[in-house]
Amino acid sequence: MDPTAELRERDALLDRIRVYVDRVGLSALTLERAAAAIGVTAEVLRGYFESKEDLIVAMIARNRIRLRERFAKLDLQVSSDEFRRLMWNFYVDTIEDSRLFYEAYGLALYDNHYGDFLHGINDWLALLRESLVRRGIPSERAEAFATLSLAVFRGAMMDLLATGERARVNAAMEEWFRAARWLSE
Repeated sequence: MDPTAELRERDALLDRIRVYVDRVGLSALTLERAAAAIGVTAEVLRGYFESKEDLIVAMIARNRIRLRERFAKLDLQVSSDEFRRLMWNFYVDTIEDSRLFYEAYGLALYDNHYGDFLHGINDWLALLRESLVRRGIPSERAEAFATLSLAVFRGAMMDLLATGERARVNAAMEEWFRAARWLSE
């Protein structure tokens, strides 16, 4: 099979499996259940993924690419206040991707199959740190502020995912935006 066609077929399978995983979560995932859910045999999936863990790693990688592509389309040349709101809206707009992210995060804490996932978390830290430096935050403070900002955004997203209480979480984020303005001065 043509390698490009094989990659397209693999990506199409991942997209279909992703719909299933969004419904049942990673903990319920097996190659057999995923295959049945998308109407292929487990052998077809094993042709692309040796194990459930390999499948999850591939979904995480595809998810990361999708998020990075969406993030790259954002207008980052806005004021710091607008940027924080832009980031929060990005998180909320990608809530299903965030659900997969947090579920994978939990798996990665205890399973070495997902070690690359934990290393990839710093990708977002670097993106945010660079943005802060461009906005005039001194480089020696930018990493700490980026870490704090990501912790707040990720914590708020976990709260939103767990409770669905958008108004309450948005109100908390508005408080964060005010605090962040003060911290960044």
